Amino acid sequence: MKRIVILGSTGSIGRSALEILDRARGEFDVAGLAAGDNVEELARQLALFPGARFSARDAASAGAILKERGLAGRAVGYGAEGIEALIRETKPDMVINALVGIAGLRPTMTALELGCAVALANKETLVTAGELISRRFARGTHAIIPIDSEHFSLARCLRGYRDETVEIVLTASGGPFYGRTRADLAGVTVGEVLNHPTWKMGPKVTVDSANLLNKGLEVIEAHWLFHFPYSAIKVVVHPQSIVHSIVRLRDGSLIAHLAPADMKLPIMSALYHPEVREFPWRSLGLDELGRLEFAPLPRDEYPAYSLALAAAERGGTAPAVLNAADEVAVTAFLAGRIGFLSIVSWIEEALGAHAVRPIDTLDDVFEADRWTREFLAERHREAFVT
Repeated sequence: MKRIVILGSTGSIGRSALEILDRARGEFDVAGLAAGDNVEELARQLALFPGARFSARDAASAGAILKERGLAGRAVGYGAEGIEALIRETKPDMVINALVGIAGLRPTMTALELGCAVALANKETLVTAGELISRRFARGTHAIIPIDSEHFSLARCLRGYRDETVEIVLTASGGPFYGRTRADLAGVTVGEVLNHPTWKMGPKVTVDSANLLNKGLEVIEAHWLFHFPYSAIKVVVHPQSIVHSIVRLRDGSLIAHLAPADMKLPIMSALYHPEVREFPWRSLGLDELGRLEFAPLPRDEYPAYSLALAAAERGGTAPAVLNAADEVAVTAFLAGRIGFLSIVSWIEEALGAHAVRPIDTLDDVFEADRWTREFLAERHREAFVT
């Protein structure tokens, strides 16, 4: 049986993965679970998969789990060291990385170095260190299998057509504020931002989707996953979220991938990769499609997207600064300390002040991340006062 470790098991991706694995008992062995501070959900998951070992966010969370009868021998540790130990000690065939933020980078590298396949939902891995990963691991490797709906979709479209493809297209729903001007968004609430029209995601990703920074990050991911130049990667707005990607062939014809807005499909595809299995949940009926709309991305209304592309073109440490600034700003917004439009301002400030350097090691990425957090904390002290 294929041994699976899930990082971020209590988040939306982790829960969906375990729902699939629960239905596929006998085909997979859930070897390890790493979670944050949702102790109750982690305890439930450990009861459902009694062979799994675990790691928690911190000592307090790990201690709370250890109070559960029979779980003491299954603990590996906590924090970043606990995740590292979980991967090394369980020796999985596949690591599903659904961690949020830069915290997902080192576990991806550890898994790849150990020869594990990585089912990747952690955008930050390729955004911040795609250049390093591309150099260290052979181009064309199948060790990273994307779980993002758009990149899973692109992989499907490119299968058998990679050499004939001249352009790849990601679709964007436009988020909850599509059609509204930036001037309308100064006072939007956290609740409004988190009310995504088609996808149910974690708060960080949902905020990024609202200002389309998320789509910029996905363009960077696509560049490192499929090795197309940025000039050959496009984005169009598609509010229905039914067509997830399109590829344009050399002869001008288009191939599109249509699927329900359900993350279980790319997760299941990764688990069984390269085999295609019957999907036991709802699939699309042609009579349900209705009208499919596409429109150019209004970049003037989404400066976060433009900032992401500018950082991508600069390369080196710029994408790591972009990512760190976004993580800091989104955290401040979700805590009610800054407004929605300030997220873009903070990112722009950090990128403008940073002297881009090449990335030779992971330490270069983490140093850029550290610099960004310290820069913004110093520049916006009032927003960090608790």
